[in-house]
Amino acid sequence: MAFLQGNLALLLGIAALLITLVIRRFAKDELLKVDVGGSLRFFATFVVLRLFSAQLAPLVPDDWGPYVHVTWMFAFAFGTVRLVVALFLRVRRFLRPGPTAKIQRDVLDFVLYALCAIPILKTQLKVDVTTLLGTSAVLSLVVGFGLQDTLGNLFSGITLQFEQPFVVGDWIRVGTHEGRVVQVAWRSTRIETSRRELVTLPNSVVAKDQVVVFSHTDSVAIDLTVSASYAAPPNLVKAEILETLREAPLVLDDPQPVVRVLEFADSGIGYLVRVSVREASALPHVRDQVLSRLWYRFGRAGIEIPFPQRVVHLRQPEQTTSAPAQELLERLELFAPFPKDELATIASAAVERHFGAGEEIVTEGREGSTFFVVMAGRVSVRAKGREVATLARGQSFGEMSLLTGEPRAATVVAHEDTVLLELGRDVFANHFAAHPERAAQLAELLERRRAELSAAANAGTVEEAAGPRLRVLDRLREIFRLRS
Repeated sequence: MAFLQGNLALLLGIAALLITLVIRRFAKDELLKVDVGGSLRFFATFVVLRLFSAQLAPLVPDDWGPYVHVTWMFAFAFGTVRLVVALFLRVRRFLRPGPTAKIQRDVLDFVLYALCAIPILKTQLKVDVTTLLGTSAVLSLVVGFGLQDTLGNLFSGITLQFEQPFVVGDWIRVGTHEGRVVQVAWRSTRIETSRRELVTLPNSVVAKDQVVVFSHTDSVAIDLTVSASYAAPPNLVKAEILETLREAPLVLDDPQPVVRVLEFADSGIGYLVRVSVREASALPHVRDQVLSRLWYRFGRAGIEIPFPQRVVHLRQPEQTTSAPAQELLERLELFAPFPKDELATIASAAVERHFGAGEEIVTEGREGSTFFVVMAGRVSVRAKGREVATLARGQSFGEMSLLTGEPRAATVVAHEDTVLLELGRDVFANHFAAHPERAAQLAELLERRRAELSAAANAGTVEEAAGPRLRVLDRLREIFRLRS
Protein backbone atom coordinates (compact mmCIF):
# COMPACT_ATOMS: atom_id res chain seq x y z
CA MET A 1 0.00 0.00 0.00
CA ALA A 2 3.07 2.26 0.11
CA PHE A 3 2.58 2.95 -3.60
CA LEU A 4 -0.83 4.57 -2.99
CA GLN A 5 0.71 6.90 -0.40
CA GLY A 6 3.46 8.12 -2.74
CA ASN A 7 3.54 11.07 -5.15
CA LEU A 8 3.54 8.74 -8.18
CA ALA A 9 0.05 7.52 -7.28
CA LEU A 10 -1.07 11.17 -7.01
CA LEU A 11 0.33 11.95 -10.46
CA LEU A 12 -1.31 8.85 -11.91
CA GLY A 13 -4.60 9.80 -10.27
CA ILE A 14 -4.46 13.31 -11.79
CA ALA A 15 -3.58 11.82 -15.21
CA ALA A 16 -6.45 9.31 -14.95
CA LEU A 17 -8.82 12.16 -13.99
CA LEU A 18 -7.80 14.12 -17.10
CA ILE A 19 -8.16 11.00 -19.30
CA THR A 20 -11.68 10.33 -18.07
CA LEU A 21 -12.62 14.00 -18.68
CA VAL A 22 -11.35 13.77 -22.27
CA ILE A 23 -13.24 10.50 -22.87
CA ARG A 24 -16.46 11.99 -21.48
CA ARG A 25 -16.04 15.03 -23.73
CA PHE A 26 -15.05 13.50 -27.04
CA ALA A 27 -16.11 9.82 -27.05
CA LYS A 28 -18.95 8.93 -29.43
CA ASP A 29 -19.84 5.68 -27.65
CA GLU A 30 -22.61 6.57 -25.20
CA LEU A 31 -22.08 3.39 -23.16
CA LEU A 32 -18.38 4.26 -22.74
CA LYS A 33 -19.34 7.73 -21.49
CA VAL A 34 -21.68 6.22 -18.90
CA ASP A 35 -19.09 3.67 -17.75
CA VAL A 36 -16.27 6.22 -17.28
CA GLY A 37 -18.63 8.52 -15.40
CA GLY A 38 -18.18 6.41 -12.25
CA SER A 39 -14.39 6.37 -12.55
CA LEU A 40 -14.42 10.17 -12.98
CA ARG A 41 -16.12 10.61 -9.60
CA PHE A 42 -13.72 8.17 -7.91
CA PHE A 43 -10.59 9.89 -9.28
CA ALA A 44 -11.93 13.32 -8.41
CA THR A 45 -12.50 12.16 -4.81
CA PHE A 46 -8.99 10.69 -4.66
CA VAL A 47 -7.29 13.85 -5.96
CA VAL A 48 -9.21 16.16 -3.63
CA LEU A 49 -8.52 14.06 -0.52
CA ARG A 50 -4.82 13.63 -1.37
CA LEU A 51 -4.20 17.29 -2.18
CA PHE A 52 -5.99 18.61 0.89
CA SER A 53 -5.13 15.83 3.35
CA ALA A 54 -2.80 18.17 5.29
CA GLN A 55 -5.51 20.82 5.63
CA LEU A 56 -8.12 18.23 6.65
CA ALA A 57 -5.93 16.59 9.32
CA PRO A 58 -6.62 19.20 12.09
CA LEU A 59 -10.37 18.99 11.37
CA VAL A 60 -10.58 15.21 11.70
CA PRO A 61 -10.31 13.33 15.04
CA ASP A 62 -7.10 11.29 15.42
CA ASP A 63 -8.93 7.97 15.45
CA TRP A 64 -10.57 8.86 12.14
CA GLY A 65 -7.28 9.33 10.31
CA PRO A 66 -6.92 5.73 9.08
CA TYR A 67 -10.45 5.83 7.70
CA VAL A 68 -9.67 8.94 5.67
CA HIS A 69 -6.64 7.16 4.22
CA VAL A 70 -8.73 4.12 3.41
CA THR A 71 -11.30 6.37 1.68
CA TRP A 72 -8.88 7.87 -0.85
CA MET A 73 -7.20 4.50 -1.36
CA PHE A 74 -10.60 3.00 -2.18
CA ALA A 75 -11.30 5.95 -4.46
CA PHE A 76 -8.07 5.40 -6.44
CA ALA A 77 -8.50 1.61 -6.62
CA PHE A 78 -12.19 1.72 -7.56
CA GLY A 79 -11.63 4.48 -10.12
CA THR A 80 -8.92 2.39 -11.75
CA VAL A 81 -11.24 -0.64 -11.81
CA ARG A 82 -14.08 1.33 -13.41
CA LEU A 83 -11.79 2.83 -16.06
CA VAL A 84 -10.19 -0.52 -16.94
CA VAL A 85 -13.59 -2.27 -17.13
CA ALA A 86 -15.01 0.55 -19.28
CA LEU A 87 -12.13 0.32 -21.77
CA PHE A 88 -12.30 -3.49 -21.79
CA LEU A 89 -16.03 -3.47 -22.60
CA ARG A 90 -15.46 -0.87 -25.32
CA VAL A 91 -12.87 -3.13 -27.00
CA ARG A 92 -15.26 -6.07 -26.63
CA ARG A 93 -18.07 -4.13 -28.31
CA PHE A 94 -15.68 -3.19 -31.14
CA LEU A 95 -14.73 -6.81 -31.74
CA ARG A 96 -18.27 -8.08 -31.18
CA PRO A 97 -20.82 -5.33 -31.98
CA GLY A 98 -23.83 -5.09 -29.72
CA PRO A 99 -24.74 -3.75 -26.28
CA THR A 100 -23.24 -5.29 -23.15
CA ALA A 101 -25.57 -6.78 -20.56
CA LYS A 102 -25.68 -4.83 -17.30
CA ILE A 103 -25.01 -7.98 -15.27
CA GLN A 104 -21.63 -8.41 -17.00
CA ARG A 105 -20.47 -4.94 -15.94
CA ASP A 106 -21.78 -5.50 -12.41
CA VAL A 107 -20.01 -8.85 -12.01
CA LEU A 108 -16.67 -7.47 -13.27
CA ASP A 109 -16.93 -4.41 -11.03
CA PHE A 110 -17.92 -6.43 -7.95
CA VAL A 111 -15.14 -9.01 -8.27
CA LEU A 112 -12.42 -6.44 -8.93
CA TYR A 113 -13.69 -4.15 -6.16
CA ALA A 114 -13.46 -7.06 -3.71
CA LEU A 115 -9.94 -7.96 -4.83
CA CYS A 116 -8.83 -4.37 -4.28
CA ALA A 117 -10.67 -3.83 -1.00
CA ILE A 118 -9.38 -6.92 0.83
CA PRO A 119 -5.65 -5.94 0.95
CA ILE A 120 -6.49 -2.30 1.75
CA LEU A 121 -8.69 -3.29 4.69
CA LYS A 122 -6.13 -5.79 5.95
CA THR A 123 -3.12 -3.44 5.84
CA GLN A 124 -4.77 -0.17 6.90
CA LEU A 125 -7.49 -1.27 9.33
CA LYS A 126 -6.17 -4.72 10.29
CA VAL A 127 -9.49 -6.26 9.19
CA ASP A 128 -9.32 -9.91 8.13
CA VAL A 129 -12.23 -10.34 5.72
CA THR A 130 -11.88 -14.13 5.65
CA THR A 131 -12.52 -14.26 9.43
CA LEU A 132 -15.63 -12.12 9.01
CA LEU A 133 -16.93 -14.44 6.34
CA GLY A 134 -16.45 -17.49 8.60
CA THR A 135 -18.22 -15.94 11.62
CA SER A 136 -21.18 -14.88 9.49
CA ALA A 137 -21.86 -18.37 8.08
CA VAL A 138 -24.87 -18.96 10.33
CA LEU A 139 -26.33 -15.55 9.48
CA SER A 140 -25.77 -16.25 5.78
CA LEU A 141 -27.65 -19.54 6.11
CA VAL A 142 -30.64 -17.82 7.68
CA VAL A 143 -30.66 -15.06 5.08
CA GLY A 144 -30.26 -17.63 2.30
CA PHE A 145 -33.46 -19.43 3.31
CA GLY A 146 -35.36 -16.17 3.34
CA LEU A 147 -34.04 -15.05 -0.03
CA GLN A 148 -33.87 -18.37 -1.83
CA ASP A 149 -36.06 -17.18 -4.76
CA THR A 150 -34.01 -14.03 -5.20
CA LEU A 151 -30.75 -15.97 -4.94
CA GLY A 152 -32.10 -18.53 -7.42
CA ASN A 153 -32.77 -15.72 -9.90
CA LEU A 154 -29.32 -14.28 -9.19
CA PHE A 155 -27.42 -17.50 -9.87
CA SER A 156 -29.61 -18.22 -12.89
CA GLY A 157 -28.65 -14.81 -14.25
CA ILE A 158 -24.96 -15.58 -13.77
CA THR A 159 -25.43 -18.94 -15.50
CA LEU A 160 -27.14 -17.25 -18.44
CA GLN A 161 -24.17 -14.91 -18.78
CA PHE A 162 -21.69 -17.77 -18.81
CA GLU A 163 -23.64 -19.84 -21.35
CA GLN A 164 -25.02 -16.81 -23.28
CA PRO A 165 -27.87 -18.54 -25.14
CA PHE A 166 -28.92 -15.00 -26.14
CA VAL A 167 -27.61 -11.44 -25.80
CA VAL A 168 -29.17 -8.00 -25.59
CA GLY A 169 -30.80 -7.23 -28.96
CA ASP A 170 -31.77 -10.83 -29.81
CA TRP A 171 -35.39 -11.70 -30.58
CA ILE A 172 -36.41 -14.64 -28.39
CA ARG A 173 -39.43 -16.66 -27.29
CA VAL A 174 -39.70 -17.88 -23.69
CA GLY A 175 -42.86 -19.86 -23.06
CA THR A 176 -45.74 -17.71 -24.31
CA HIS A 177 -43.67 -14.50 -24.32
CA GLU A 178 -41.88 -13.30 -27.44
CA GLY A 179 -39.87 -10.14 -28.01
CA ARG A 180 -36.49 -8.41 -28.22
CA VAL A 181 -34.11 -8.66 -25.25
CA VAL A 182 -33.49 -5.16 -23.87
CA GLN A 183 -31.84 -6.01 -20.55
CA VAL A 184 -30.27 -8.96 -18.73
CA ALA A 185 -29.97 -8.00 -15.05
CA TRP A 186 -29.12 -9.84 -11.84
CA ARG A 187 -32.65 -10.91 -11.01
CA SER A 188 -34.55 -10.82 -14.30
CA THR A 189 -34.47 -10.59 -18.09
CA ARG A 190 -36.54 -7.90 -19.76
CA ILE A 191 -37.94 -8.21 -23.28
CA GLU A 192 -39.91 -5.79 -25.46
CA THR A 193 -42.77 -7.40 -27.41
CA SER A 194 -44.06 -6.42 -30.85
CA ARG A 195 -46.84 -4.53 -29.01
CA ARG A 196 -44.20 -2.33 -27.33
CA GLU A 197 -44.85 -4.02 -23.99
CA LEU A 198 -41.98 -4.55 -21.55
CA VAL A 199 -42.14 -8.02 -19.99
CA THR A 200 -39.91 -8.83 -17.03
CA LEU A 201 -39.12 -12.53 -16.69
CA PRO A 202 -37.36 -13.93 -13.59
CA ASN A 203 -34.03 -15.45 -14.56
CA SER A 204 -34.95 -18.73 -12.86
CA VAL A 205 -37.96 -19.03 -15.21
CA VAL A 206 -35.80 -18.24 -18.27
CA ALA A 207 -33.19 -20.81 -17.20
CA LYS A 208 -35.79 -23.56 -16.74
CA ASP A 209 -38.07 -22.88 -19.72
CA GLN A 210 -37.44 -23.57 -23.38
CA VAL A 211 -35.82 -20.56 -25.07
CA VAL A 212 -36.11 -20.06 -28.85
CA VAL A 213 -33.66 -17.54 -30.34
CA PHE A 214 -34.52 -16.07 -33.77
CA SER A 215 -31.58 -13.69 -34.24
CA HIS A 216 -28.63 -15.99 -34.97
CA THR A 217 -29.34 -16.38 -38.71
CA ASP A 218 -29.85 -14.03 -41.68
CA SER A 219 -33.55 -14.85 -41.95
CA VAL A 220 -36.44 -16.25 -39.93
CA ALA A 221 -39.02 -18.70 -41.32
CA ILE A 222 -42.73 -18.80 -40.52
CA ASP A 223 -45.22 -21.56 -41.34
CA LEU A 224 -48.77 -20.68 -42.37
CA THR A 225 -51.66 -23.04 -42.95
CA VAL A 226 -54.06 -22.27 -45.80
CA SER A 227 -57.16 -24.25 -46.81
CA ALA A 228 -58.77 -24.44 -50.22
CA SER A 229 -61.78 -26.25 -51.65
CA TYR A 230 -61.52 -29.81 -52.96
CA ALA A 231 -62.86 -28.47 -56.26
CA ALA A 232 -59.67 -26.43 -56.82
CA PRO A 233 -56.76 -28.47 -58.30
CA PRO A 234 -53.76 -28.48 -55.94
CA ASN A 235 -51.33 -27.34 -58.65
CA LEU A 236 -53.54 -24.33 -59.39
CA VAL A 237 -53.78 -23.44 -55.70
CA LYS A 238 -50.02 -23.75 -55.19
CA ALA A 239 -49.33 -21.59 -58.25
CA GLU A 240 -51.67 -18.87 -56.97
CA ILE A 241 -50.06 -18.95 -53.51
CA LEU A 242 -46.53 -18.73 -54.94
CA GLU A 243 -47.53 -15.79 -57.14
CA THR A 244 -48.95 -14.04 -54.06
CA LEU A 245 -45.73 -14.64 -52.14
CA ARG A 246 -43.69 -13.23 -55.02
CA GLU A 247 -45.56 -9.94 -54.76
CA ALA A 248 -45.44 -9.68 -50.94
CA PRO A 249 -42.73 -7.10 -50.08
CA LEU A 250 -41.73 -8.63 -46.73
CA VAL A 251 -41.23 -12.18 -48.06
CA LEU A 252 -37.63 -13.03 -49.02
CA ASP A 253 -36.79 -14.71 -52.32
CA ASP A 254 -33.86 -16.52 -50.70
CA PRO A 255 -34.58 -18.93 -49.08
CA GLN A 256 -37.33 -19.62 -51.58
CA PRO A 257 -40.91 -19.91 -50.28
CA VAL A 258 -42.29 -23.44 -50.03
CA VAL A 259 -45.89 -24.54 -50.62
CA ARG A 260 -46.91 -28.16 -50.00
CA VAL A 261 -50.14 -30.12 -49.62
CA LEU A 262 -50.45 -30.73 -45.89
CA GLU A 263 -53.60 -32.80 -45.47
CA PHE A 264 -57.02 -33.75 -46.81
CA ALA A 265 -59.15 -32.25 -44.05
CA ASP A 266 -62.91 -32.51 -43.48
CA SER A 267 -63.75 -29.19 -45.14
CA GLY A 268 -60.98 -28.87 -47.73
CA ILE A 269 -57.34 -29.42 -48.63
CA GLY A 270 -54.79 -27.96 -46.20
CA TYR A 271 -51.58 -26.40 -47.56
CA LEU A 272 -48.37 -25.64 -45.68
CA VAL A 273 -46.86 -22.27 -46.67
CA ARG A 274 -43.33 -21.57 -45.42
CA VAL A 275 -41.86 -18.12 -46.00
CA SER A 276 -38.79 -16.31 -44.69
CA VAL A 277 -38.41 -12.73 -43.47
CA ARG A 278 -35.41 -10.62 -42.52
CA GLU A 279 -36.29 -10.11 -38.84
CA ALA A 280 -38.50 -11.92 -36.37
CA SER A 281 -40.28 -8.66 -35.51
CA ALA A 282 -41.82 -8.74 -39.03
CA LEU A 283 -43.51 -12.13 -38.53
CA PRO A 284 -46.95 -10.77 -37.49
CA HIS A 285 -46.87 -8.30 -40.40
CA VAL A 286 -45.97 -10.91 -43.02
CA ARG A 287 -48.73 -13.21 -41.74
CA ASP A 288 -51.30 -10.43 -42.22
CA GLN A 289 -49.83 -9.44 -45.59
CA VAL A 290 -49.84 -12.94 -47.07
CA LEU A 291 -53.26 -14.03 -45.80
CA SER A 292 -54.93 -10.76 -46.83
CA ARG A 293 -53.56 -10.97 -50.35
CA LEU A 294 -54.54 -14.62 -50.65
CA TRP A 295 -58.17 -13.72 -49.91
CA TYR A 296 -58.23 -11.34 -52.88
CA ARG A 297 -56.36 -13.68 -55.22
CA PHE A 298 -58.44 -16.73 -54.33
CA GLY A 299 -61.58 -14.70 -54.94
CA ARG A 300 -60.42 -13.66 -58.40
CA ALA A 301 -59.30 -17.18 -59.29
CA GLY A 302 -62.59 -18.72 -58.15
CA ILE A 303 -60.89 -20.74 -55.38
CA GLU A 304 -63.20 -21.17 -52.41
CA ILE A 305 -61.78 -20.94 -48.88
CA PRO A 306 -63.70 -23.68 -47.02
CA PHE A 307 -65.03 -23.46 -43.51
CA PRO A 308 -66.93 -25.94 -41.31
CA GLN A 309 -70.67 -26.02 -41.94
CA ARG A 310 -73.07 -26.59 -39.07
CA VAL A 311 -76.21 -25.58 -40.93
CA VAL A 312 -77.18 -26.42 -44.51
CA HIS A 313 -77.34 -23.21 -46.54
CA LEU A 314 -78.99 -22.94 -49.94
CA ARG A 315 -77.23 -20.00 -51.47
CA GLN A 316 -78.68 -18.20 -54.46
CA PRO A 317 -76.46 -16.19 -56.80
CA GLU A 318 -76.63 -12.51 -56.06
CA GLN A 319 -78.69 -10.57 -58.55
CA THR A 320 -76.40 -8.04 -60.19
CA THR A 321 -77.12 -5.41 -62.74
CA SER A 322 -74.93 -4.31 -65.62
CA ALA A 323 -76.17 -0.72 -65.33
CA PRO A 324 -73.13 0.59 -63.35
CA ALA A 325 -70.77 -1.23 -65.71
CA GLN A 326 -72.51 0.13 -68.80
CA GLU A 327 -72.40 3.63 -67.36
CA LEU A 328 -68.63 3.38 -66.91
CA LEU A 329 -68.10 1.95 -70.41
CA GLU A 330 -70.13 4.73 -71.99
CA ARG A 331 -67.64 7.29 -70.63
CA LEU A 332 -64.69 5.67 -72.37
CA GLU A 333 -63.55 6.84 -75.80
CA LEU A 334 -62.77 3.24 -76.72
CA PHE A 335 -66.47 2.38 -76.76
CA ALA A 336 -67.67 5.56 -78.50
CA PRO A 337 -68.52 3.67 -81.75
CA PHE A 338 -70.77 1.17 -79.90
CA PRO A 339 -74.55 1.68 -79.78
CA LYS A 340 -76.14 1.37 -76.34
CA ASP A 341 -77.69 -2.03 -76.99
CA GLU A 342 -74.31 -3.49 -78.01
CA LEU A 343 -72.65 -1.80 -75.04
CA ALA A 344 -75.21 -3.33 -72.69
CA THR A 345 -74.32 -6.80 -74.02
CA ILE A 346 -70.62 -6.19 -73.42
CA ALA A 347 -71.28 -4.76 -69.93
CA SER A 348 -73.29 -7.81 -68.93
CA ALA A 349 -70.28 -10.02 -69.67
CA ALA A 350 -67.88 -7.92 -67.58
CA VAL A 351 -66.66 -9.32 -64.25
CA GLU A 352 -65.85 -7.44 -61.04
CA ARG A 353 -62.38 -8.10 -59.64
CA HIS A 354 -61.21 -7.08 -56.17
CA PHE A 355 -57.59 -6.22 -55.47
CA GLY A 356 -55.99 -5.40 -52.11
CA ALA A 357 -53.70 -2.43 -51.51
CA GLY A 358 -50.21 -3.14 -52.89
CA GLU A 359 -51.21 -6.02 -55.18
CA GLU A 360 -49.92 -6.11 -58.74
CA ILE A 361 -52.77 -6.17 -61.24
CA VAL A 362 -50.69 -6.40 -64.43
CA THR A 363 -46.90 -6.67 -64.81
CA GLU A 364 -44.74 -4.78 -67.29
CA GLY A 365 -43.43 -6.98 -70.11
CA ARG A 366 -45.92 -9.81 -69.60
CA GLU A 367 -48.56 -10.87 -72.08
CA GLY A 368 -52.11 -9.78 -71.32
CA SER A 369 -55.56 -10.67 -72.60
CA THR A 370 -57.72 -8.52 -70.30
CA PHE A 371 -58.89 -4.92 -70.17
CA PHE A 372 -59.74 -3.11 -66.93
CA VAL A 373 -61.91 -0.18 -65.88
CA VAL A 374 -61.58 1.28 -62.38
CA MET A 375 -64.92 1.08 -60.54
CA ALA A 376 -63.69 2.05 -57.06
CA GLY A 377 -60.35 2.91 -55.49
CA ARG A 378 -57.14 3.99 -57.23
CA VAL A 379 -54.31 2.26 -59.08
CA SER A 380 -50.71 3.31 -59.70
CA VAL A 381 -49.21 2.94 -63.19
CA ARG A 382 -45.44 2.32 -63.05
CA ALA A 383 -43.01 2.10 -65.96
CA LYS A 384 -39.40 1.03 -65.36
CA GLY A 385 -39.91 1.29 -61.61
CA ARG A 386 -41.24 4.88 -61.68
CA GLU A 387 -44.83 5.98 -61.18
CA VAL A 388 -46.13 7.69 -64.30
CA ALA A 389 -49.85 7.99 -63.54
CA THR A 390 -52.61 7.34 -61.03
CA LEU A 391 -55.97 6.12 -62.32
CA ALA A 392 -59.29 6.52 -60.47
CA ARG A 393 -62.95 5.63 -61.10
CA GLY A 394 -63.94 5.69 -64.76
CA GLN A 395 -60.39 5.37 -66.12
CA SER A 396 -59.09 2.28 -67.92
CA PHE A 397 -55.93 0.41 -68.89
CA GLY A 398 -54.89 -2.73 -70.79
CA GLU A 399 -56.69 -2.25 -74.12
CA MET A 400 -53.51 -2.42 -76.24
CA SER A 401 -52.46 -5.80 -74.85
CA LEU A 402 -55.98 -7.18 -75.17
CA LEU A 403 -56.64 -6.07 -78.74
CA THR A 404 -53.13 -6.23 -80.29
CA GLY A 405 -51.40 -8.92 -78.21
CA GLU A 406 -48.54 -6.59 -77.27
CA PRO A 407 -46.82 -7.13 -73.89
CA ARG A 408 -47.95 -4.92 -71.04
CA ALA A 409 -46.31 -1.50 -71.34
CA ALA A 410 -46.39 -0.83 -67.58
CA THR A 411 -46.96 -2.40 -64.18
CA VAL A 412 -50.23 -1.46 -62.49
CA VAL A 413 -50.47 -1.78 -58.70
CA ALA A 414 -53.52 -1.23 -56.48
CA HIS A 415 -52.96 2.01 -54.54
CA GLU A 416 -55.68 0.99 -52.08
CA ASP A 417 -58.42 -1.64 -51.94
CA THR A 418 -59.72 -1.45 -55.49
CA VAL A 419 -62.64 -2.84 -57.52
CA LEU A 420 -62.03 -3.26 -61.25
CA LEU A 421 -64.32 -4.15 -64.13
CA GLU A 422 -62.58 -6.81 -66.23
CA LEU A 423 -63.28 -7.57 -69.88
CA GLY A 424 -61.61 -10.59 -71.41
CA ARG A 425 -60.64 -11.27 -75.01
CA ASP A 426 -63.53 -13.71 -75.38
CA VAL A 427 -66.04 -10.87 -74.84
CA PHE A 428 -64.63 -8.94 -77.82
CA ALA A 429 -64.29 -12.12 -79.89
CA ASN A 430 -68.00 -12.84 -79.52
CA HIS A 431 -68.87 -9.24 -80.32
CA PHE A 432 -66.60 -9.04 -83.39
CA ALA A 433 -68.15 -12.26 -84.68
CA ALA A 434 -71.58 -10.58 -84.65
CA HIS A 435 -70.34 -7.09 -85.64
CA PRO A 436 -67.10 -7.39 -87.66
CA GLU A 437 -67.24 -3.69 -88.63
CA ARG A 438 -66.44 -2.75 -85.03
CA ALA A 439 -62.91 -4.20 -85.43
CA ALA A 440 -62.02 -1.58 -88.06
CA GLN A 441 -63.50 1.21 -85.95
CA LEU A 442 -61.53 0.15 -82.87
CA ALA A 443 -58.35 -0.26 -84.91
CA GLU A 444 -58.66 3.28 -86.26
CA LEU A 445 -59.24 4.60 -82.71
CA LEU A 446 -56.23 2.72 -81.32
CA GLU A 447 -53.99 3.94 -84.14
CA ARG A 448 -55.00 7.54 -83.46
CA ARG A 449 -54.35 7.16 -79.72
CA ARG A 450 -50.96 5.56 -80.43
CA ALA A 451 -50.02 8.46 -82.71
CA GLU A 452 -51.08 11.03 -80.09
CA LEU A 453 -49.04 9.33 -77.36
CA SER A 454 -46.00 9.03 -79.63
CA ALA A 455 -46.29 12.70 -80.65
CA ALA A 456 -46.49 13.79 -77.02
CA ALA A 457 -43.44 11.71 -76.12
CA ASN A 458 -41.35 12.97 -79.08
CA ALA A 459 -42.68 16.58 -79.16
CA GLY A 460 -43.84 16.11 -82.75
CA THR A 461 -47.15 16.37 -84.59
CA VAL A 462 -49.80 13.70 -84.91
CA GLU A 463 -49.27 13.56 -88.67
CA GLU A 464 -45.53 12.97 -88.23
CA ALA A 465 -46.08 10.29 -85.60
CA ALA A 466 -48.65 8.53 -87.72
CA GLY A 467 -46.18 8.01 -90.57
CA PRO A 468 -44.85 4.49 -89.81
CA ARG A 469 -48.28 3.29 -88.69
CA LEU A 470 -48.61 0.06 -86.74
CA ARG A 471 -51.11 -2.11 -88.54
CA VAL A 472 -53.45 -2.52 -85.59
CA LEU A 473 -56.25 -3.80 -87.80
CA ASP A 474 -54.06 -6.62 -89.07
CA ARG A 475 -53.24 -7.61 -85.51
CA LEU A 476 -56.93 -7.50 -84.57
CA ARG A 477 -57.86 -9.74 -87.46
CA GLU A 478 -55.04 -12.14 -86.62
CA ILE A 479 -55.86 -12.39 -82.92
CA PHE A 480 -59.63 -12.63 -83.31
CA ARG A 481 -59.44 -14.64 -86.58
CA LEU A 482 -61.49 -12.16 -88.61
CA ARG A 483 -61.71 -12.21 -92.35
CA SER A 484 -60.16 -9.36 -94.30
